[in-house]
This record gives sequence, C-alpha cells and structure tokens, in this order.
Amino acid sequence: ANDPKYISTVHRIKQELFHEGLMYRYKNHDDFGLPSSSFTICTFWLIRALFVTGEKDEALKIFNNMLSYSNHLGLFSEDLYFDSKRQLGNFPQAYSHLALVNTAILFSEEKPFSKFIQP
Repeated sequence: ANDPKYISTVHRIKQELFHEGLMYRYKNHDDFGLPSSSFTICTFWLIRALFVTGEKDEALKIFNNMLSYSNHLGLFSEDLYFDSKRQLGNFPQAYSHLALVNTAILFSEEKPFSKFIQP
C-alpha cells in the first residue's frame, strides 16, 4: 500500500471508474450498451484501497454512503443504479457482503480500545 505505483493506480482507477459515489465495474460498451449501474463489490474494493493507502477519511465517507444504500435489513445486491442507488442484479449477493465485512473490519481495527488493568 505504500508503493507509489499502487497509490497512483488507485488514484487512476478512481478517476476513471468512480461515478456518483459508486464504482463502475467497467465502462466499455457491451451487448447491453454502456453500463448504467455500479458493481457493489468494486466500490468496497475502492474503499479498502483508499484506506490502506492512508486516505482513511475519504474511505470512511464513501463507506458510510454505501451503508445508506443497503435495504432495511442492511443487505446489498450485486449492483446499484448510479442515479437512484436502487439495488439491481442478484440479491442478496454474497460477494457484496463479504466485501462489506472485510471493509468494516478495517474501520473497526482503527478504534482505540481502553485497556483493562487488573488490580
């Protein structure tokens, strides 16, 4: 995460694929045209990449926004529509939740815990 090539790659990927708070999986036209939705796991991957490169405030901001796009049970689908943040695709999506948990662990490890001193 400290390698300048890694950091510049993260910034370039964000510059190219980050749109309205979410990440494209890719931006090429395919049989369906230009993608109109994000790939949920990719946004969590970006959050992780920002976190490990030291951009923790930006990572936390995007993470909190992502949490607000889950449904009333905190579940995610495979895709989120950019404009409305409506969930699309496979639901619930295991890979999205695995990325959510792995990302949440990063932030939970940042919290200072008080140390109990035994008498």
